[in-house]
Amino acid sequence: MMKVVAEFIYEYEAEIAKGRLESEGIEAVISNVNSPYPGLQLGRHGVQLLVHDYDLESAQMLLDEEATPESSE
Repeated sequence: MMKVVAEFIYEYEAEIAKGRLESEGIEAVISNVNSPYPGLQLGRHGVQLLVHDYDLESAQMLLDEEATPESSE
């Protein structure tokens, strides 16, 4: 079973995240690409990135690492 790991307003953002996950060996699928209302109500119409439930935790950690900028000390 696949679960939503992240939601995006734009498809290109989901494509970048999908590529990151797949480069680490995590299969990912993009959903809701052809929604008539992209991004208006995230959770209902946003572009979704899905992964297998057994990869959910690893995928969330990878995406969180990408979203958190590293300090340059």
